[in-house]
Amino acid sequence: MTMQRLAKGALQLLIISLFVAAIVYFMRKYSADVSSVRQLSWQSIAQIGAWSFASYTTYAYAVYVVLIELGLKNLRPAGWIRIYFLSRLVNFFVIQGGNLYRLLILKKKYGFSYTNSIGVTVFLIWINVIVALLTSVVALATFDRAFDLFGISLLTWCVLLLAIAGTIPYFAVISARALGTTAFESSRIVQPLIGIAGFFVDMLNNGGFFAKVSALSAAHFYLFVGVNYVSFHSIGIPLELPVVCLYTTAFVFSRYINVVPGNLGVSELIGGLISEQMGVGFGNGLLVAGIVRVVEVMMILLAGLIYGKFAIFEYFSNRHTPG
Repeated sequence: MTMQRLAKGALQLLIISLFVAAIVYFMRKYSADVSSVRQLSWQSIAQIGAWSFASYTTYAYAVYVVLIELGLKNLRPAGWIRIYFLSRLVNFFVIQGGNLYRLLILKKKYGFSYTNSIGVTVFLIWINVIVALLTSVVALATFDRAFDLFGISLLTWCVLLLAIAGTIPYFAVISARALGTTAFESSRIVQPLIGIAGFFVDMLNNGGFFAKVSALSAAHFYLFVGVNYVSFHSIGIPLELPVVCLYTTAFVFSRYINVVPGNLGVSELIGGLISEQMGVGFGNGLLVAGIVRVVEVMMILLAGLIYGKFAIFEYFSNRHTPG
């Protein structure tokens, strides 16, 4: 087991090194674009941090709404948002560490099942993807410029991905029902899959609840559009809002590819690639992704430390309370 952990750690370190090396290479290659970081002011950094904090907090509340709908009790919104930010802090150091932290806290302290926790995560990721793709389709359809990706229009790609994403719940339910009639129905792998599929059905059948969560997810996405919009403008790149929406969609997708802690380097390189396709320039996209990364780390470290102190204070206060 120790050798496996060492090998896994070495592999992660190698991947991180490769991504960092790639970022350094591209920063040197596009040094003219990257030098525009000098235009970044402390006021812009504060604005980016505020937009980012609002986006994260909105998403955290969306998660909370789903948790409460599933029967979670004795957890106030402020308490959950604190847990959420602490988990985001953990994610900077351990792949999926923050997600595991949330699973354990909800299970051990509040009796919330692992299956439901995973279902909440998958459900909200699905809604986020739908919101991002739908926004991109509208942006591309109304914009006066066409973008291509691998020789195919970006609008076609977005419509295709939206169609695929929209049918995922349907196929998940069909697959779960098929698995439920096999000899593997009670296995440790199939049972959670059936549970998650049922979870999707329950969520989608509740129209009012689904609308509320979708609105919160949309608010989270548009606040993140604001993060990128301010970031581009802060380095002297006044991009049109539809283009920023496309950039944000690519950025959101990149965050679901967790190959290293904090997804270091992945989001930055994808940001550069999508900017190159949109005619903004690889260096500018790389720079904005880097700015957003640094400001978010600062914001989450600050929020995590503040919330962490509250958590430690409450722990010792409860521990020394008589009776």
